[in-house]
Amino acid sequence: MPRSTRSSFMDGTACKSDTRYFSWMPKKDRKPKARSSGVKWFVYIVRCADGTLYTGITKDVARRCQQHNAATASRYTRSRRPVKLVYQEVRPNQSSALKREAAIKAMTRRGKLTIIHQSKRPAREVREIAHLEDIPNIGPAIAADLRQLGITSPAELPGRDPYAMYEDMCQLTGQRHDPCLLDTFIAAVRFMEGAPKKPWWKYTAERKREMAARNARG
Repeated sequence: MPRSTRSSFMDGTACKSDTRYFSWMPKKDRKPKARSSGVKWFVYIVRCADGTLYTGITKDVARRCQQHNAATASRYTRSRRPVKLVYQEVRPNQSSALKREAAIKAMTRRGKLTIIHQSKRPAREVREIAHLEDIPNIGPAIAADLRQLGITSPAELPGRDPYAMYEDMCQLTGQRHDPCLLDTFIAAVRFMEGAPKKPWWKYTAERKREMAARNARG
């Protein structure tokens, strides 16, 4: 099956995919899918008594919070009790949880507060943006770009720097991409941070101002 192909940004869509060719395998010849262990891991954030935020992973969030408040979970939280759970998300395995934990720890405080706030959005709204392709302006090709950056779900976008994402994408692919890709990254991050749905080109002016300011500082 051929790779997805990117369409022109000028038509208001971020991408399209070529789905003309498919190779169908008879059902009896299909290999059975590997079974998961069934053990889910959670990434969580607790707010400490001094207002700081602590991020960790566990298989049992309630038990881990009890351990934090009993001073048996972490040296950091031991002197900052009591702690309160403010965020949690489920991951399919420990490896995925560790990667997500590292990504959250790398966020600024603003970024962490953003994902905490975003998690409190109505359940119906959260379900509508369960997949990268459900985010406005994001199609299969841009979703593939995000996955190349290690972003596999919409919940990982709040707090991210779209300008850094764009630079990372250029380095990964060895080419300078159209700045409209940056506009699309900005639109996706802003939407996941609670901004209203807007077409990507509405962020072109913001991008130009920010890039001019960065160039002036550099």
